[in-house]
Amino acid sequence: MYYLVTIGYETETERGVKTQKVKNLIEAESVEETTIIGNKYIAGDTRTSQLLAINNIPIECIISPTTHPEYYKEKK
Repeated sequence: MYYLVTIGYETETERGVKTQKVKNLIEAESVEETTIIGNKYIAGDTRTSQLLAINNIPIECIISPTTHPEYYKEKK
């Protein structure tokens, strides 16, 4: 399953603290696993951050050059 994870990164400005929201797609088996992976991801960042939201994304198929290279080949 795929989960859309919103991460809030806090930065200090002259007017106070500003939160920048960034969305990431995580492949995991459960919300719990998504939380663990998301927290490991943000642990390596020096900015203050936290997971703000996790939403299930019902994706049936991902079409990309990696998963379906036949659609990306140039015809000669």
